[in-house]
Parts: sequence; structure tokens; C-alpha cells
Amino acid sequence: MSDEGESSGVDATAGGRPEEAGSLGRSDPSATEVSRTAGGDGGEGGDGAVTDDAIDEIAFLTRSPVRVRVLDSLRRRGTVGKRELRERVDGVRTTVSRNLNALVERGWIEDTPDGYEITDCGRMIVDDLMALTESASLAVELRPALRWLDVERLGLDLRQFERADITTADSTNPYAPVEEQVALIQRSTAVRAALPAVNRQILQACRRTARTDDGEVEIVLESAAVDRLRSADRYAELFADVRRQCTVLEYDGTLPYYVGATAEGVQLGTTDGDNLVRVLLRFDVDDDVRAWADDRFERFEQRAHTVEERE
Repeated sequence: MSDEGESSGVDATAGGRPEEAGSLGRSDPSATEVSRTAGGDGGEGGDGAVTDDAIDEIAFLTRSPVRVRVLDSLRRRGTVGKRELRERVDGVRTTVSRNLNALVERGWIEDTPDGYEITDCGRMIVDDLMALTESASLAVELRPALRWLDVERLGLDLRQFERADITTADSTNPYAPVEEQVALIQRSTAVRAALPAVNRQILQACRRTARTDDGEVEIVLESAAVDRLRSADRYAELFADVRRQCTVLEYDGTLPYYVGATAEGVQLGTTDGDNLVRVLLRFDVDDDVRAWADDRFERFEQRAHTVEERE
């Protein structure tokens, strides 16, 4: 059955707290800094102390992607000739040659009759160097998301985020995360979602999915959002229909983030002070993430009750 009169695009949200300056899952990036020290307090002297020479060597190795890729190739493959190395690091011949010479000069690799090999000194650092570059790549990818997500509050291992598809709101499409929310609901037959903010499109998608064969939708909304949906003329009729088609629970408190779970996967998101979803992470089916999502949703359920009918 089709929903007549359903609008396209994304309208303003009807979630709770429209007047508040703060919102859900919000976190000041400056307040969640994580410091890591090497060698205890990082002062001069002592075993494992961070020295200027050590910092200079790290800067030398990471200044050129070619150097990092060369060390990684030699770590994994043993002895490698110059031509093969050039193909593997995808570099210009003169650039590769220059970096190979620099690595040999500093003792990270050696030039043997059979090809280039990593030295013992190189082996000592290469694993940590690759771990650092992988962590940096993840941090760069997650930087837009971590601006809005309170990681400590989530209780989810950041490494799980490596497999997530990230959609952020930006000036070109501020509603991109909301569109992803709607698309997930529309593609699924069974949906469980805790929604800090909700708009017409999400409600329509929930109603449409609930009407399909074997459709089953359960949503948790904050009390403030429920009151607003009931009292606003533009939402009241639609919300009443959604309550008839779906299981709608009223949450006594503030939902810290959005979590949606379907057979297809899990979504995680957070909103800003205007109740606009700023970032959305989508995880494919994964036992660990699924268990986390189920646990979080059940926690919300325990503090929620069925929306009661009103005269």
C-alpha cells in the first residue's frame, strides 16, 4: 500500500529540545583528547625516553610515503630488487632511487647483490611504524565523526569503526545522514531504532515498512519528541498512524545517540543542537557490533514505556 501525499526531500526535525543549545551525543573535541606518552613521562634521559634524534628519524621516515612503503614491502617480502620495489611503491624512478639511497645511508635498509633488504634496525621499528600509519589513516577518516560522537559514552571499540561507512552532513548536503537513515528503514522489513530526533520522512518510512509483508518496526522516542509530535498539526495525524502500525516507545530521558538495527546492518549517529543528524556510521552485519546495538537498544527499552493514547 502506498502512502499518499508523502513528500520528497527532508524536512526539519520534530525531535525534542529544539530550543536547546546542546544536543545528543554531543562532545567537545577538545574535551576528549587522548594523550599517549612514550617512555613514561617523556622527559629527557632514562630508558625509552623520547629524544630529538628519535623524533627526527620518525619525521624522516614518514615525510615520504615512498619510504614507508619500501620498508613495508621489504618487511613482508624479504629481498626485493629496485625495479620490483618501484612497481610496488608506485613511484617515479628518480624519486624511488633517491629515497632508497637515503634509507640505506641512515641504516634502515641495505643494498645487497640480490636486492634491497631491511636491516635489523629497520625491523625493530617497521611494525610500530605501520601500526602508526594505519592508526593515523583511521583517525583522519574518523575525524569528522569523532567531532560529534562521544566515544567514551558509546562503549564501542574504535577499531570497529574501521569497517564503517561514514556519512557526514556538510554544506553540499546537510541532510545526507538523514537520507541514509530513511533509506535503511525503507530497505528493511524488521527495524529497531532509537531516535533522538525524528522528522516526517523517517515516520513515513517506518509506516511504510510496517505495512509490508512481515514488516515489524519498533522505535524509541524521547518524551519531548512524543509531546511535540502529538501537538504539532503537521505531525499529529501521521504520528497517530505510525503508532497504530508500529511499536512506539516513549523514553524517559535523553537519548544520547541514534542507533538503528536491521538484518542488513547497524547504524549509529548523533545530532547537533538543531536536531540535525551530523554524522552517521553504517556497519555491515557484524556479530560484535550487532551485540553492541542490541544491548544499547535493550537499555533504552528498559527506560521506556508504550506511548499511551490520549483523548
